[in-house]
Amino acid sequence: MEFLRLIAMACVIATLFYYAAATLMALRFARRRTTPPGPLPAKPPGITVLKPLHGLSRTLADNLGSYLELSYPRVQYLFAVASAEDRAIEAPLALKTRYPSANIEIVVGEEPGCANHKVAKLIRMAEQASAETEAFVLSDADIVVEPDHLRRVAAELFERDDTGIVTCLYRGRAGDSLGSKLEALFVNTDFAPMVLLSEAIEPMRHALGATIAVKRKALDAIGGFLPLRNLLADDFYLGRMVADKGFGVRLSSSLVTIAPDEAAFSQFWNHQLRWARTYRTVRPASLATIVIHGPFWAILLALFCSFSAVSIATLAAVVLARYAMAATMMTKVLDLPASFGDLWIVPLKDLVMTGIYFAGLAGNTVLWGGRRFKLIPGGAMRELG
Repeated sequence: MEFLRLIAMACVIATLFYYAAATLMALRFARRRTTPPGPLPAKPPGITVLKPLHGLSRTLADNLGSYLELSYPRVQYLFAVASAEDRAIEAPLALKTRYPSANIEIVVGEEPGCANHKVAKLIRMAEQASAETEAFVLSDADIVVEPDHLRRVAAELFERDDTGIVTCLYRGRAGDSLGSKLEALFVNTDFAPMVLLSEAIEPMRHALGATIAVKRKALDAIGGFLPLRNLLADDFYLGRMVADKGFGVRLSSSLVTIAPDEAAFSQFWNHQLRWARTYRTVRPASLATIVIHGPFWAILLALFCSFSAVSIATLAAVVLARYAMAATMMTKVLDLPASFGDLWIVPLKDLVMTGIYFAGLAGNTVLWGGRRFKLIPGGAMRELG
């Protein structure tokens, strides 16, 4: 029991150091965000935006529409659906009417033999890209961007010749459902600070799937999107493969936004379980993050100490520090409102994430896009059923 008490105390201390360090790195990123975009070359590089789509959500048209408002002079938009029966096709069709002068094309069909259906669409879109394309910008369908997004990303990508990828941090704007609130809180108070601290202490060798800008020559160097066709964490491996070819991977100062559409708690759980099992498979070192599950360790410490006054005070300190970190992330770094109605859920969400962590250690199946997959050692996956 004494040994367990010491472990719990050590993890509580590690968590408090993590809260402080991640907050400092996040505030540094906030200052970086306020700098204006760098200059573009006299002839701006040609950019092709790739949008793989699946299913029509109530916000899809607005999400995609934010890309049509970008202040960038040379851009092509490619939207892809698996078949014409997918109602997601309605959104880009409507955009072609609303923006008649925009260079918009719709690609129907997927590359056969791909376990990753998102990559199957990317392969087809890349084949349709303009010959003038010097970089691809790929992003999820639920992403919303600000008008200077592409200028900022392109300037950062082409600032140095050895940069191969620029990837973007993202924030979550919650809806009214519990699942959406939990997902947004995870993105804003777990994922974002961890990314910013990681960027500060180690070179980036992975990309974030919300938005990836990759130079065409870097993509060609790894054989295009085809090597990703059976990988679950295609964003992670795209960054790693490009880095292995000697190109740099950078975190952009452009912040993009997602609107999580998880309605029920079960949807949140399944999404996070997929992430947990993916992390375990592609980056086993991520298992060490259990050390910074502060509320979990603080409760265990109180239990091991028979709920002594000191242990209760320690639990209160961890919860208060967690609130402070979450509020700082949301208001000072991500420019989001942080009401008490949202923040009080954070420690409870942390305990749920601890449960997901342990659930992720067992089993090798995940749900993604309504399909069930089995994870295979090495990062590949195989569709079941």
